[in-house]
Amino acid sequence: MCKFILRLALALMVVVLGSGLSSGVPRYSMKFNKPCNQCHVNPNGHGARNMFGAQFYAYNELAMTKPEDPSKINPMISDQIQIGMDSRAMFYGSYYPDGGTGANSFMQMQGELYLIYTLSPSWLFYLDKGLGGGPSGAAAFQVFGMGKILPLNGYVKAGHFTPPYGMHLADHKAFVRERLGFGTYWFESGVEVGIQPGDFLVAVAGTNGASGFQDNNEGKAVTAHAEYRRSFSDFHLWYGVSGRFNYLGKDLEDRLGGAYGGLAYGNLAFMGEIDYRDQKVGAAQTKSLVSFAELSYLAMRGLTLKVEHDFQDSDLDLQSGVENMYVLGAEVVPTGFLQLIPNLRFHDRSQGTNQDYLELELQLHLFY
Repeated sequence: MCKFILRLALALMVVVLGSGLSSGVPRYSMKFNKPCNQCHVNPNGHGARNMFGAQFYAYNELAMTKPEDPSKINPMISDQIQIGMDSRAMFYGSYYPDGGTGANSFMQMQGELYLIYTLSPSWLFYLDKGLGGGPSGAAAFQVFGMGKILPLNGYVKAGHFTPPYGMHLADHKAFVRERLGFGTYWFESGVEVGIQPGDFLVAVAGTNGASGFQDNNEGKAVTAHAEYRRSFSDFHLWYGVSGRFNYLGKDLEDRLGGAYGGLAYGNLAFMGEIDYRDQKVGAAQTKSLVSFAELSYLAMRGLTLKVEHDFQDSDLDLQSGVENMYVLGAEVVPTGFLQLIPNLRFHDRSQGTNQDYLELELQLHLFY
């Protein structure tokens, strides 16, 4: 118990002192004190960009160079139909200092096409088709209908989508995404409702609790998060909490709870998230802790430098099972559709588990 309280306190310090915004959408949102749907179609961020994100922000705020004629950058193929895409090709290599077998390979990490059909001023159809298959062979795409019909700038969404938990980071290897099951192409079928009054955002989803279009049990999952953002002079503050209860059947339960947030000042941004997990399988119960923190610095327009720390204790009742990951990286955006991301990752694993190892990766990200 003392071990758990100590690690929980340390991880909370990471959120309070090291919370900012990361390699994905959240950093951009906090820097300008705007919600994620300022640039994205999805109210919770990630995925297809709207007209502001694709035509203006990518070229006028992210890139080193601006286009001569921004009006030529137009993802609308008709008055009602918009397209978009994300492609990440990567070369990576792993090295084991203690003599393990490393590897290197080219890999198509992401390939997604977006189609948004605006049915009316309040309703839209959203399709995100990815490459290959998702977890457990599930189809790698999300599709939903969304109506902005609720009070307090609210919406209702029904279909196949990522549940609203924590930060939606572009880096699927971040422990708070990969180790919690919200990695690449994790979508669940269900319904989500949300409101966004002023600087607040609250979203709640009821889903099957497993990736795939059809459930095979009577259990369901409820996932929710709430966020608040505030500016104090040149400081931009952003905090949120998340929760999830997934009932998979008799004696099969999965509970998640966490906090996340960020602080940005000038060209510096900090971000963090901590999550506690309680899994029950029959009489066995496993409690784990995962955290993430990143410090980033905008060295010049189109060039961001970052350091990151990820932590996981896969079983708080055991002495083994602890893993730390340290990341040094950069994001280079030469123009509004191209991003280069070099990362060096060091995995430090506790004694009695797998070996420590290094990873070097270079991503080529094309987006629109």
